[in-house]
Amino acid sequence: MSKVGKSSLQAGFPIRGWFAESPADFRRDFLALALPKSCAAGSVIFQAGEVGQDVFGVYSGVVTLQSRLTHPDAVLLHMVWPGEWFGTWSMLLGKGRRMSAVARTAVDLLRIPGDDLRALLRRRPQWHAELARDAVYGTDVAMQIAADLLIHNASARCAAVLLRLGGRRWASGPDAELPVEIPAAQNELAMLCNVSKNTF
Repeated sequence: MSKVGKSSLQAGFPIRGWFAESPADFRRDFLALALPKSCAAGSVIFQAGEVGQDVFGVYSGVVTLQSRLTHPDAVLLHMVWPGEWFGTWSMLLGKGRRMSAVARTAVDLLRIPGDDLRALLRRRPQWHAELARDAVYGTDVAMQIAADLLIHNASARCAAVLLRLGGRRWASGPDAELPVEIPAAQNELAMLCNVSKNTF
C-alpha cells in the first residue's frame, strides 16, 4: 500500500453497490477523508462489542464478517469484496461494533476516521441519508442470507450461498462474468450452506 498514494487509492476505489447510488459530491466528500490501511491475512480489523466508529472500504482482498450472534464454531458469516464498505452501523448508531471483521486475505482498505466523518455530517447533515444506504444494503444482505438458508433443495441452496460469498449473487453486467475464487475451506462452506461436508 505504501507504493500507492492516497489520491491514487481514492481514484482507483471501485464504485459499487450503495456507494454507486449516492451522489457524486457525497462520494467526493466521503473519499476525501479516506486514509490507507493494510492488514495481513488473519488480522482482526475490529471485534464485536468494541468501541470504534471508523468506516472501512475494501480496496483489494477479502474481509470476513462474523456476527456477534454466531455460534463459536460458525466463524464465517459473509465476505466483503473490493468496492464494499463495513462499519457504518457503529458510526450511525454511536454504539459498539455489532460484528467482527477479519482480513481473510491480505487486504488494502480505505479507513474513514469516525471523528472526521462526524464533522462532515455536521457540515452536511443531508449526507446522513446517503451513509444510511450502506445500512440498508447490509440489511438486504442479512435478509438474503436468511432467504438462502430457506431454500429446500440442497444443491440450489449451496449455489445461492456460493454466489453470495463470491459477490456474484446480485452482480450484473461485466462484473457478473468475472472469475472469482472464494477463500474458504470446504467445511466452512458446508456450514454456511447448512449441509454436511460430504453433501457439499
